[in-house]
Amino acid sequence: MAVTAPSSGRLRLSASALLLIGGALWMAPHGDLFHPAQLLPFWGAAAVMGLGFALSWTMPAVPRALFWAVAVLARLALLPMEPGDDIWRYLWEGGIQLQGFSPYHIPPDAPALEALRTPWWGQINHPDTTAIYPPLAQLLFRLHAALAQQVVLFKASFLAADLAICGLLAARFGATRAALYGWNPLVIYSVSGGGHYDSWFLLPLVAGWLLAEREPPPQGPRFQAWIDLLLGLSVALKWITLPLLLHRVWSRWRQLRRPGPVVAAVLLGLAPLLLGALAFCRGPACPLLPTGSTFMRYGRSAEWMPHWIAQFLPWTRQINALHGLLLVVVVVLLLATTARLGVFAWRYLVAVLLLSPVVHGWYFIWLMPFAVPSQNWGARLVSLSAFVYFVLPSRLPDWQLTTAERLLLWLPLLFGLLLSGPLQRRARTDPAVQR
Repeated sequence: MAVTAPSSGRLRLSASALLLIGGALWMAPHGDLFHPAQLLPFWGAAAVMGLGFALSWTMPAVPRALFWAVAVLARLALLPMEPGDDIWRYLWEGGIQLQGFSPYHIPPDAPALEALRTPWWGQINHPDTTAIYPPLAQLLFRLHAALAQQVVLFKASFLAADLAICGLLAARFGATRAALYGWNPLVIYSVSGGGHYDSWFLLPLVAGWLLAEREPPPQGPRFQAWIDLLLGLSVALKWITLPLLLHRVWSRWRQLRRPGPVVAAVLLGLAPLLLGALAFCRGPACPLLPTGSTFMRYGRSAEWMPHWIAQFLPWTRQINALHGLLLVVVVVLLLATTARLGVFAWRYLVAVLLLSPVVHGWYFIWLMPFAVPSQNWGARLVSLSAFVYFVLPSRLPDWQLTTAERLLLWLPLLFGLLLSGPLQRRARTDPAVQR
């Protein structure tokens, strides 16, 4: 008997869900990627999840109940997983604040902190470098450490924010489109498995974006204030989102040509950052970034354009600020040519990833919420190819991709961006996509 089209669709949908959940269960015991023996089973599990994710692209519709079942169960499966090394800084920096120390003024390996060292202290990355995370993130680290200096508590908080993003995207664009984020194996691993806090800053950013582009457009100062504040919360959690607040301020000026609303947007947008900084600034000394560290001056990780530029100009390997200047030029051009916040966010974050000298695999999840309206192929493909990055921890102290690995990681993103250009332009002008 021939399988009918609806039956075939149900089979593919069931297979997609089972592969995502089953792949997550397989991945869970293989989180310690500093050990080479863990890498192949980790990649095998990622491939299974990736196959399930790719199958979901063929679905005309994903039932809302199934969307949530997979999103929740796959994330819960990875909650006990050995995390990446970022989370040890979160726990450490939250813990030392409880003892009266500022992570902006004293690095983890300082002799004054030796008595506070925990059994996991040796897993802290860059122990000679002071904190790089913004003030509101530090205050949240402190709050969580006050409750319990435990990995599972931090991870559960990241997971909750991640599921809230799923909810916002599903409510606006529907479960089928939102599966690009909710069923994304890179997102699921990075937040619930790797324990990276990026869902914290993405949540207010996505909320502000969706409110700003609500149909009909939000009216009244109360709604506008919420947008400003949400974007400001995102900046106070991750420095990288500051240009999105600039876009918001510039857009308000272009729309209204009145200083009052623009000043209000600046004040509300910067308030979370400035108020958070008050907890750490001591007189004129307020070193919120370790600008003198080797990490910021010439650290490299899985970069794209900086790598190729350095093949022709080797001296650029020692000056990461050059690529920051290039990004400033791109931001100015985008501010001049991009009206919608979501489109600006997508273009800006793509530029950040392409130009940054330091790229980690979980950074690609920044793109995913903004790819949901258009279902951009670049976002889809890099969600699979980014797992190449995780070969690096097992190679320490040599943190270098081979040329083949670099191409395998980056070319799917670039190919997908080229493939999706016309589709994305159509999606931005289609009112049905924005609902």
